[in-house]
Formats: sequence, structure tokens, C-alpha cells
Amino acid sequence: MKKILFVILDGAGDGLKKGTSLEHAHKPNLDSFTQNGYAGLIENKSGKHPDSGVSIWQLFGYSLDRYPGRGYLDAMGIGLPPRPHTLYMRANFATVEKKNVKVAEGQFEPRYVVKDRRVGRDPTGLNDIAKDIEEMHIEGFSVKFHKSVAHRAVLTISSIGVSQNITGTDPGKTGEIVPEVSATASDEKSVKTAAVLNKWVKEVTNIMENHPANKHREIPANMILLRGPSFYKIDKSFEEEHGMKGAVIAASPVVRGMGKHFEMDTPKIPGATATVHTDLKAKAMAAIEALKDHDYVVLHILAPDIMGHDMIVRKKAGMIEKIDRDVFARIKEFINFDKTILCVTSDHITSVFTGDHEPGKFPFMIYTSGIESNNLEGYYEIACRKGPVIDISEWMELVLKYR
Repeated sequence: MKKILFVILDGAGDGLKKGTSLEHAHKPNLDSFTQNGYAGLIENKSGKHPDSGVSIWQLFGYSLDRYPGRGYLDAMGIGLPPRPHTLYMRANFATVEKKNVKVAEGQFEPRYVVKDRRVGRDPTGLNDIAKDIEEMHIEGFSVKFHKSVAHRAVLTISSIGVSQNITGTDPGKTGEIVPEVSATASDEKSVKTAAVLNKWVKEVTNIMENHPANKHREIPANMILLRGPSFYKIDKSFEEEHGMKGAVIAASPVVRGMGKHFEMDTPKIPGATATVHTDLKAKAMAAIEALKDHDYVVLHILAPDIMGHDMIVRKKAGMIEKIDRDVFARIKEFINFDKTILCVTSDHITSVFTGDHEPGKFPFMIYTSGIESNNLEGYYEIACRKGPVIDISEWMELVLKYR
């Protein structure tokens, strides 16, 4: 049976319209694979702003009722061990400002409003701040802050009485009020967990607002936003589920965490950073090398998603062109397609026109020797509309037909 190399271009699609980043990009290698392969569109309907965790989970061939939660997967991705009685949450360094906000007719109260959910993508001083908020003990709960990649982090909350039935504090958009953590169930554990986290947010915000590291930043890192509460959950390994030995080449915590959760090999690649400065050549060669002793290799590239959030078409298209030169040119040179299937898609749209994750359709492509091509013009949205449309949950089944 053939081996599979699966390249995930995170957030590469911009929606079904003309003038997208994929259409603008000069990408002769990826377009050649598409023209000679089988291509179409995948549709992701996983919420108003589809999350990479939920989306990639489905691309791996697992149903959403088995999804453990993003906080836990991010934690595994940065090397935290799965522990009982521990709640995992995603965390972001953020910039907020206090404003008088209308809460009722004629009544205004001070509230924190999000100015930047990613602190301007500026890492200055974040390590120093992280050290000063890394561990607190509040009413019998141990709350630990674990800095991850760039502005990202994971919060762990440990106690015999911790509950997953809580909301986060991240409103998901700039200009929105930061909500308090609230319990989504009325039991004592849920109410107590929410109260403890609200105390943690208040104390940490006081520390960050006055932290000396902010004197050296263009915009302050003055709050931590929280979302994605989740516990460890046991599931079948990738090999048990699909009968293939798998490897994941990624620096993104959620993708590495998913690989670890599925008991796939997740080597650390020097130069892989989950930023626009990641070493694409090193990642491509690591994926090619991994095919020697694995049946299924995932190569995840986060940079298109980052550029989509920045909302500059030419920059996002330029990154796609770099991926074509550094990744797909090497795949073309070194892969034996008599023995290997190359498949490429995204996890969701990250629209360069809105800066948001969006539900909708984006291209996919499958190529191997002997495949019956459906002769599409190239790897971009309008061209791939002439091919089939499948749901994201059907992706793995489609790929496995070519083995």
C-alpha cells in the first residue's frame, strides 16, 4: 500500500471569491500537482469561527463527539503531562484598555475592552511577565501559567474540586468587552472554579498592568485571555484507528498535541517555530525523511493563517509562494509518487479580507502516480469550484481510497 504525505496549509483559503491569496500566488509546483491530480473543495461548517483544533481533529478522521478540547491538546503540545483533576485552558497575552461602557440606560461602568488579542505579535518582555505569574494558589486550587509559542500559553488549574463547566474570558474580537468567567452549571464545583479563575484574572491583571516589561513594549501586555477549558480524555491511537504508523511535523502546539494524543511520533525540528519565520526547508525535509519509516506523515504549516489575520493579500500570497519554493519543490524532487500519495488542504478559511476564521469552502488536492486527474486549472478557490465538494469529516475516507 502507498504511504501518505498530508500537507496542511493552515488557513490558506480566503473564501469563494476572486482575488484570493491562493489565486494571486505564483506557485508552479502546487499548481502542477493540482492540474495532474484530483482536486475540489472541502467545506468546514464547524461553527461561526472554526477552530484549528476542531478542524484538524476531523481531518485526522475522528468524529467531534470524541474531541477532548483545545486547552488539553495545546497543553500536550508544549510537553505538559496529562494529569487527573487538572483543567487545561488556552491562554493569550493580550492588550486591553479600560473604558466606560454602557451597561444600562443612562448607566456606564468601567470595563476592560480588547485592543489586541495577540499583543501586536511582539514577544518583548513576555518571558519576564510569564515568570511573575507562573504559579498561584487560590482557595485550594493550584493555578499555573505555562508560556508557549509567541503570545500563546496554557493555564492549568488543579484541584479535586475543579470543573470543566465554565466559560472563558476571550470575546474573540477586538473592541469587545472582556467577560468574567462564569459557571455553565449550578453545582458547587463549577461555581467555585469560575470564582477562583476570576480571582486569578484580577490578580494577574494587576501584576501585568504595573509590570516593568511593559516599559519596553510599543503596546502593553496587560491581560491574559482564557478559553477552551478541557480535561484529558482517553481515545484510540492513530495506528489503532487507521492501521497506519503516523508522524506529525509541526511546531503549532495544538497539532503537536494532537499527534501526542494519538500516539504519533512528533519530533522537534530545529528552526520550526510556528511563526512566519519558521524553517520551511527543514520541515519539508523532516517530513520526507519521516516517510521512510512511517505510513502517514502530517506536515503542518501555520504561516498562511498568521498572514490571513494580518489582512494583507500580497503578504499572504507571498508566504504561499515561499511554501511552494521551499516545500512543494522539495516534495517534487525527493518523493517517489509510485509509492506515495501527496494530499494538501487547509483546516479552515482565514480570510485576508476580514482577518477572521470563517466557515466555508477551500481547496483540496490529491496526487499520486496513476491517479485519474479531473484537470483543474490550479490550486485556488475559483478553479477548485469545478471539482467535487466534500465535508471536512469525509476527508480521511477520500484519501484512503487511493492507498
